[in-house]
Amino acid sequence: MDDPIVHPGIDITPFVWLLVAASIVAMLARRIRVPYALALVITGLLIGVPHLLPQTHLEPHTLFTVFLPPLLFESALNLRLDALRRNWKPITLFALGGTLVSTAVVGGLSAWLLKLPLPVALVFGAMISPTDPISVIAVFKRLGVGKRLSLLVEGESLFNDGVAVVIFTVLLAAATPGGTLSATVALQQFLLVVLGGAGLGLAIGLLMSRVTKYFDDHLLEIMLTTIVAFGAFLVAESIHVSGVIAVVVAGLVVGNYGMETGMSPTTRLAVSSFWEYMAFAANSIVFLLVGLEVTYLHLWKQAGPIGIAIVIVLAARAASVYGLAPLGNAIGSRVSLRNQHVFFWGGLRGALSMALALGLSMSFPHRDFLVMLTFGVVLFSLLVQGLTIESLLRALRLTEQPKTAEYHRLTGELLGVRAGLVELAQLRDQGAAAPQVCEAVEQEFQQRVERISAQIAQLHLSNETLFHQQVDEVRRRALLAEKSALQTSAREGVIAAEDLHPLEEKIDAQLAEIDCRAE
Repeated sequence: MDDPIVHPGIDITPFVWLLVAASIVAMLARRIRVPYALALVITGLLIGVPHLLPQTHLEPHTLFTVFLPPLLFESALNLRLDALRRNWKPITLFALGGTLVSTAVVGGLSAWLLKLPLPVALVFGAMISPTDPISVIAVFKRLGVGKRLSLLVEGESLFNDGVAVVIFTVLLAAATPGGTLSATVALQQFLLVVLGGAGLGLAIGLLMSRVTKYFDDHLLEIMLTTIVAFGAFLVAESIHVSGVIAVVVAGLVVGNYGMETGMSPTTRLAVSSFWEYMAFAANSIVFLLVGLEVTYLHLWKQAGPIGIAIVIVLAARAASVYGLAPLGNAIGSRVSLRNQHVFFWGGLRGALSMALALGLSMSFPHRDFLVMLTFGVVLFSLLVQGLTIESLLRALRLTEQPKTAEYHRLTGELLGVRAGLVELAQLRDQGAAAPQVCEAVEQEFQQRVERISAQIAQLHLSNETLFHQQVDEVRRRALLAEKSALQTSAREGVIAAEDLHPLEEKIDAQLAEIDCRAE
């Protein structure tokens, strides 16, 4: 009698072994201080060459439908809208303008140096343009790189994924034999797909955020966020708008509105932990599969063209970063030269580029050659750029000093302890715990507040820079509170709407000044 649970056509054994391998790599990566994603790719190469695991391919449809939504949703969930609003100019400039410049430069140079037809070369330019910040952000966190630089790198990558996929889809129609596409039609399609995806993601995110207000059940609310992440992607793709943009916008809405207004602190912690695990598991499998896929391609046979493609992609990245940065600085979105260097070298390529390449139909012109080029560029990007980004950060002196790192750890711990005190006060006021119990625990938490505050004060005495950093941080929080109050006053009719804009601009200028000092 057949086992009713295991379908004979589905073999999940390779994926179980991939998770086992990923767990072992995670433990080793922590010990030897190698970025986890890079360690996974190297492991994939090592176990793929002797065929230690069954051949498991990175099937594009599976990656897009199963792995991409959790990766995008988790990243968007943790991005703060206030920070995005303050830095929307450079993020938009690099995510939209940078992707267009990169696509054009890679396309033009590939047509010239690699002798590809221009439409095919432009498709290659689009599919190699998405950046993957996972390895870079992991290094940033470990070395204590400034928050604004981390936000710019992560924000650019999050949004340029969607932009690149849309451009790729539009150009693919023109490059397919028999296909034609005018510039006007291409622009219309681009706007429709992007705006349609954003609108759908906004609607789904708001709907879920409203629903969560009526429940306080962390399991149910985790389920609802799961429906949002995968539902936004599937619905968007079914109506031919951008699933990537839909998931990103839905994640931003849930993270900044739904979790803040409709979830208790306990539920927020459970939801965040769940999506942190989902992203961890998805990244683990995808990056291992990247290494496994590369081993099944004879890259060395095309070493010359791959070397040319690497140079082309680096040249395009340089053009998009160093070419657009002066324009950004001119419109008030300052990015320092040191940060531009990190932007350039930290623009790693990853699994999305590979999935787009593998997703090309077998009849697409020069398909095998494009797949080979893409895999070669991704491998160079992850192994060479990924392993040297730490040295670049140290050379540019963008890493935290030990006392600064200790200060940030203590302030983070202090915020957590004070949040615990607020929760205890709510439990006492609601009658959910006996007053004497709350008082006993409050006393313990208050002692921790005093101890941490004393340690922070001692750091201030020994390092004047830390004192000025905290002044800026407190001023930033006060300015944000002022801006929020002004917006509330405008909604209630206390001040005229036309008076709100100049006041907001003044506050935003002060916030930008603080951010620039923080760099």
